[in-house]
Amino acid sequence: MSGSQRISERTLYIASLVIAALFLVNIYYQLHVAPGWQWGPALDKMPKTMLTDFRDEVYANAKGGWAAGEYIASDAKFDKALFPEFVDGAQVKSELLQPLVGDGRTVVAIHKLTDAGIEKTVVDVYRIGPRGGRIDSIQRYVSQE
Repeated sequence: MSGSQRISERTLYIASLVIAALFLVNIYYQLHVAPGWQWGPALDKMPKTMLTDFRDEVYANAKGGWAAGEYIASDAKFDKALFPEFVDGAQVKSELLQPLVGDGRTVVAIHKLTDAGIEKTVVDVYRIGPRGGRIDSIQRYVSQE
């Protein structure tokens, strides 16, 4: 075979090290630089579990302001006037009337809300965002009993 060229074993070894290094750099870039991670409370939890933790902070621990800041996205869509419990120290109590109902990233809570001695039945529909695991929107429907 005239005109064939041979590559030395040392050259192949160095080329494989360079390729391996490029793969590692790419993996590092994809995991740490490119995605713009948004760490959130639901990254390692199912939506109903995350919402249970959120409700515990708001209603059982009276940390509504902290929970709203931690669990709800800063650009979330909801009417703040309908949620007096999203303030630290709020004396708003909630009793679930049935277990949380979840479908994908949407969770529905049907509960009896007691605020300043006034009871009302409300339905809250929470939508958990795809990135960062924070609540993207909340819709509250109040019963007219």
